[in-house]
Amino acid sequence: MKIKFQAIKKPSIIKSFKKISFLLAVSCGSLLLSEQSFAATVEYTCNEGIPLIVEFVEENHVSIAKISHDSSPKITLVSVRSGSGVKYSNGNWVLHVKGKIALVGTQGEFDDKCTEVTRRSDEMPQPESISYPREAKSWGGIVRSGPGQHYKKRASLKEGEWITLLEKTNEMFQGRPWFKIKYRGRVGYHWGGIVCSVGKYVEGTYQVCN
Repeated sequence: MKIKFQAIKKPSIIKSFKKISFLLAVSCGSLLLSEQSFAATVEYTCNEGIPLIVEFVEENHVSIAKISHDSSPKITLVSVRSGSGVKYSNGNWVLHVKGKIALVGTQGEFDDKCTEVTRRSDEMPQPESISYPREAKSWGGIVRSGPGQHYKKRASLKEGEWITLLEKTNEMFQGRPWFKIKYRGRVGYHWGGIVCSVGKYVEGTYQVCN
């Protein structure tokens, strides 16, 4: 008597489940990548007057430093463990910030010691008496349903996109207020640290648009 063995095929429902799980993971990943929180840009002066510009950003709950050293193109570094201060690296470049001092170099060697530039009050843009609405531009970022990061996301603006400032709120984040804005015919809230005002400086925005 011959006994025939038949391979057992995986039920199609398991394949379908795996496919759905994969699609959900990809979709969730895409949503996470779209969430960004922006921080201020800090200027340093290093050995022999070499400039260092650092843009501190938080993306998907990861701290990032985008540096331009001696007028070089931006280099992106990711936060790593540090005994003191905050440290960023990309495997080659390293930035270590302690208070107003920043050490920067390559391959673990700190070639430059840099000091944060403190501008005099007469060098800073001076706020004028501003009436709203005011025309402005976004540097790109999230519009929310209320003045704060905990509010629901409504849209993502493109860099250089025109917006209208309707009013300045009392809600602050990293020293700058949230603004109530009009964008694409809708109303929402945008953080002042990623807004440049047009014509005259508006207190709470980052600077006047070039």
